[in-house]
Amino acid sequence: MVLSRAKFTLIASTVLLISVSSTVYFHGLWPRPRRRVPLELSPDLSVPSLCRDTNSIAPWDTSWVRKGPPTERFRDNLRNDTSYITTWSNAGFTNQFMNYVNMIYLGTLSDRVPILPPFAPDHHISSSAGVIPFADIFDLSHLRRVLQTPILEWRDVKTLPSHLSSDPYSATEIEDLGCWSTREESSSEPIRAENVVHHLGLDVSYTRVPSQTRFKPKDPNEPHVVFSQLAASVFPVDPIKPPDALPNFAPSPLGHNLPPDVSLTCYDRLYYATSGVDVYEWRFSWSPAWRTIARHLRFTESVSRLGEEYLLKTLGLGPAWDELPPFIAVHVRRGDFANFCSEDSNTDCLPPLSVYEERVEDVKTELMSKLGLVPENVLLMSDEKSPLFWEEVRSMGWLHINHTQERTIERFGEWYPPLIDIVAQSYAVGFVGTEDSTFSLISQRRVEDWNGGVSRTVHVRKDF
Repeated sequence: MVLSRAKFTLIASTVLLISVSSTVYFHGLWPRPRRRVPLELSPDLSVPSLCRDTNSIAPWDTSWVRKGPPTERFRDNLRNDTSYITTWSNAGFTNQFMNYVNMIYLGTLSDRVPILPPFAPDHHISSSAGVIPFADIFDLSHLRRVLQTPILEWRDVKTLPSHLSSDPYSATEIEDLGCWSTREESSSEPIRAENVVHHLGLDVSYTRVPSQTRFKPKDPNEPHVVFSQLAASVFPVDPIKPPDALPNFAPSPLGHNLPPDVSLTCYDRLYYATSGVDVYEWRFSWSPAWRTIARHLRFTESVSRLGEEYLLKTLGLGPAWDELPPFIAVHVRRGDFANFCSEDSNTDCLPPLSVYEERVEDVKTELMSKLGLVPENVLLMSDEKSPLFWEEVRSMGWLHINHTQERTIERFGEWYPPLIDIVAQSYAVGFVGTEDSTFSLISQRRVEDWNGGVSRTVHVRKDF
């Protein structure tokens, strides 16, 4: 059965109303059940009767927007009556996550189906770690149901090197593709993001986005681009300017100069996308990308279970424990934040743990007032390597996940120490993070929106 676009839209709109009216969150329920499943995951609440019929396919099922199983060339699997969008990023895990969420949000504005790449090594992770598919970490089935829209991964569309391969960056089929670059106009090169692009088997040329898409169009150093302007420039019908009307910015590594693809719109980076109200809008609880997309991106059951196992052990609880007691998570960003120090200084110029301790006390006070809770356990995560730092943490009576002792890298791979920390932080009822760290920021959002929790931050350059 093939639905016309009109019927498809009607069904999607109907089930969207059903889903929105029945979306419910757990807030402030402590102690927490180990299996933290929001009510919106319940089949009776989020999947209408149409989709429980085994003879029907939900409008957000990915089979509507691809021709079949993965093919050697991605174009052989894209439908002629559907438009798509994708992106990549050269950043750490959290910034890649934000980049991909921005792309999904832009897809909702531009009537394009998102195609998600995997997370690929760049900042903080070595190339030998390999790639990790998006849906291996986040529950895409849940997000599709909430948004009532299909969302693809690249591995759904094209046959890719196995992410478990010793060389996931050597695709057998290399395809030409023309993409957009949001890189500031003062830059002479686009974002190449070689690891992920090589994994996808693409040879990409770039055209700059139209100047009117920028937050400050007349500033050549402006990296921020506006969602609505981008959507207008790539909307499948009547875009503000034909893509082939703009000059090429950078040829592909193999030498082609294709204009931006019309069927598959692609960007070198969307991390700096904004609604146009302000820059770095993920800082705010009203961030459209967070409110619309990211807050619905729950972890997969397997990743959640792994985080729970580490939490239970760190909290001194047995594996049969059914509930997680309330705790406060602290993220102390050090590492590259030492760059904020003067050249003749060292990491001692960063805020001491006593400043974070003050914020923890503030969180405890508010939790008592708001929820009647005074968590006993404080769990700290940090990229600090100094043994003296960790000795001080222990002397304060705070806990931490010891990935060296747990042999996390040896057992699961290089991606997993930060990933397990992220999952563990998402279970907290209180959170203290480091200002300007996106790692802290996303955990703060999850604690506040998922758990009804309380948060504070420590500013590296102002609080010490």
